[in-house]
Amino acid sequence: MIARLLALVLSVSAIAPMAEAASAVSTKETSLQRIQRSVARIDREAATPEGEARVMKRLSAQLGMPEDTLRARRDTWALGYGEIAMVYGFARASRRQSATLPDQIVEMRRSGTDWKVIAKQLGVSTDNVATRVRRGEPPPRRAP
Repeated sequence: MIARLLALVLSVSAIAPMAEAASAVSTKETSLQRIQRSVARIDREAATPEGEARVMKRLSAQLGMPEDTLRARRDTWALGYGEIAMVYGFARASRRQSATLPDQIVEMRRSGTDWKVIAKQLGVSTDNVATRVRRGEPPPRRAP
């Protein structure tokens, strides 16, 4: 009897770590989730005047757009810099290029259209956009 009980305890203790590891495995992060995480990082960095200047400089270079134009877009659209990077990421990845496409994307979002639907309508891969938006993120911090 004691031998059976000991065998049961040992088998349960051997299985428990495997079950724990299986429950720790999370689902793969989607490209849209990566984009949203990048947007949040950009917006967090831009929360201070110094950070805003860094973000503005980086986005200006990435998008090939003057900083004044970026500020005007931010004010007109009432979006954060991360969302601006997202809008331009979708617009530039789109097959149907036009000067008004970023404005159209902003209007689609304001009307409640989901980013997945916008991507489908534009023929855009969200993986491609995730890569474009990530370029606008702050560089990783190095340990001192």
